[in-house]
Amino acid sequence: MKAILFAATLSLALVSTAYAQSFPAELTQLGVVAGMPYAKAKRLLDAAGWRAKLAQGAPESLEGFPEVGCQKGGKQCATTFEKDDQQVAVRLGTTLAGQPFVQSAD
Repeated sequence: MKAILFAATLSLALVSTAYAQSFPAELTQLGVVAGMPYAKAKRLLDAAGWRAKLAQGAPESLEGFPEVGCQKGGKQCATTFEKDDQQVAVRLGTTLAGQPFVQSAD
């Protein structure tokens, strides 16, 4: 079990490092980073006044997160947050347990 947890943590750390350059300053200043659980990122964005747009035109929405649109099977997901006249697109992945996490943003 410890080996699985270590491997999962390591893979999230690698994802975080790989996508670090693609994050807008607005998100990094809030503490939103690659690999973090989407629910936590959403709370940080909401607290800073960013609002998620409801997913439109996507084949599926992510269970528990109607603002997240996904391709069939929930493997490739994304959402958009807006604040004033700014928009940021956040791409998400899902863990083996189906939990969404932040992959990148622009």
